[in-house]
Amino acid sequence: MSVQAALLDRLIPRDRIRQRFLARVRARRGPVTLPFQLEYRNIFVLPTIFGTSFGLMLVFMALGGLNFNNSMALLLVFIFGVIAQLTAVLAYRNLVGLRIESIRAEPVFCGDPARFLVYLGNPEDRVRPTTRIGFREIQDCADVQHNATAQMVLEQTTHRRGWIPMESFRLETRYPLGLFKAWAWFFPEQRCLVYPAPAKKPPPLPRYGSGSGGLAKKGEGEQMHGIRQYRSGDSLRRVAWRTSARHDQLYTREMETPRDDSCEINWDKLPGMSTESRLSVLTAWVLMADHRQVAYSLVLPGVHQAPGLGADHRRRCLEALALYGQ
Repeated sequence: MSVQAALLDRLIPRDRIRQRFLARVRARRGPVTLPFQLEYRNIFVLPTIFGTSFGLMLVFMALGGLNFNNSMALLLVFIFGVIAQLTAVLAYRNLVGLRIESIRAEPVFCGDPARFLVYLGNPEDRVRPTTRIGFREIQDCADVQHNATAQMVLEQTTHRRGWIPMESFRLETRYPLGLFKAWAWFFPEQRCLVYPAPAKKPPPLPRYGSGSGGLAKKGEGEQMHGIRQYRSGDSLRRVAWRTSARHDQLYTREMETPRDDSCEINWDKLPGMSTESRLSVLTAWVLMADHRQVAYSLVLPGVHQAPGLGADHRRRCLEALALYGQ
């Protein structure tokens, strides 16, 4: 941070003012449930820096026109002033009536940004151009078409595992000329599940445990499982010609893909490590076992997931790791 920015922050504590303002708005509005439609009481309108400069220019033009008794200058001041006022109304109308239909978030690993999908609905027969959305900074912008729903993305940094609440965000527009900014704050009750960050260099996957994950997958692979009678559609490259010649009928080699033995991902097998380090290694083991298609179980203090495979089993194990101790 530069010296000028530090001095300006001390003179005008913007973050403190912003937090007090948002706390007051949240207290007056109360809890909000989806879908939520923006009304006039939810929208604020103020001139932008460009709009303020434009207004000062009109003031000096008016002073000059009065000083020199220039009717054309005064006429231009009144025309531009009316146009500016109309843009304030258009900016307000661009937001009023918009509906926040829903907000969704998929689980992420700690350190990756949580992606919240915000669905904006426009129930009217007019387009809402340049509708922007963001937390502190604008992150996405879209034209919400008439009688349609637009998807907008907000990314929030993650620093810890578990459930993290979505921060307050704002909808904003500077349509049509950028002289005025209309915005509305929204305080969601949505949250995102954050998994522990997997260890970068975890120990080898443990090979102890029991289950059915070690069974070979027949029909594919490079190792021979056995010989069976030829069936229509079998590849000629797999025909066992010597066996077929001895028995005077065609036989086919049946191949298989062997799988590793199932494993047990156990909390007690990582002694001497901190809680977060253990969870990081266990997360990496879950991902390794799922990638190698090895049936695995998860054992934590007070938690036991039976051996299994698949996306649902991986999700349950990662969720148990994310919420451990919370």
